[in-house]
Amino acid sequence: MLLQAAASGGPLRTRQRPAIATLVIVIAVVIVLTGAIAAGFYLVNAKAPATSSSVSSTRTSSSSSSHSTATTAISTSSTTAVSGLKTYSGTFQFINPLGPSGERTFSNNDTVQTYGSVQNGSGSFTFSLTSGGLTGSGSGHGILTVTTTGFCSGQTSFPYTFNITDATTLLGGNLTVFIGNPIPANFTVPLTCTGPTTGVFATGNTDPYLAIYPNELTLAISVAPVTISENLSGGISYTYTVTPTN
Repeated sequence: MLLQAAASGGPLRTRQRPAIATLVIVIAVVIVLTGAIAAGFYLVNAKAPATSSSVSSTRTSSSSSSHSTATTAISTSSTTAVSGLKTYSGTFQFINPLGPSGERTFSNNDTVQTYGSVQNGSGSFTFSLTSGGLTGSGSGHGILTVTTTGFCSGQTSFPYTFNITDATTLLGGNLTVFIGNPIPANFTVPLTCTGPTTGVFATGNTDPYLAIYPNELTLAISVAPVTISENLSGGISYTYTVTPTN
């Protein structure tokens, strides 16, 4: 019987070995799969910051490119605005019978004597007009001579400057130029008087004046020089010419 048991037990142990080997293989596979899954999670988590950094870098690059484009656009616009300026030059001459004046009356025969003054001004100016004719500015200079004649007489002559405070084409479709106050603002004529000083009415010998008469120039818009001349009552006359220069 022992021989039979031994004979029967030997094959049983031999058949159990394959089952153990299979179990070991399964456990090994499970371990490998677990390691692979863990490694996969690690790789995914490791790549996530790199992707975020790449996106951030891309956004920064895009923002920088957009800023550069905006700067270029501003520069181009500024150049266009400057090149859109229209420039003009002009000359003027005027006669205006204003200045020191006076009169005196003799009581014995009601005789009236007077003295009066005449301004004679001339000069030149330049100004520019923005694209579209909305606004403009400029400057000029001139020489004014004031001559007083009568029982008081004298003369003065001096240079002066002025600004063109505005220019526009929005008023009735014409070019209108506004002349500012002159510098200096007043003139004084040194007077020499003859005869009695009683019964004399005088305005004094210091007066203001206009840089250009009139101090608002209006003319049709043109590509050629335009000259305006007027002879008005009271001895007032003026001429001015405006020429486009670009």
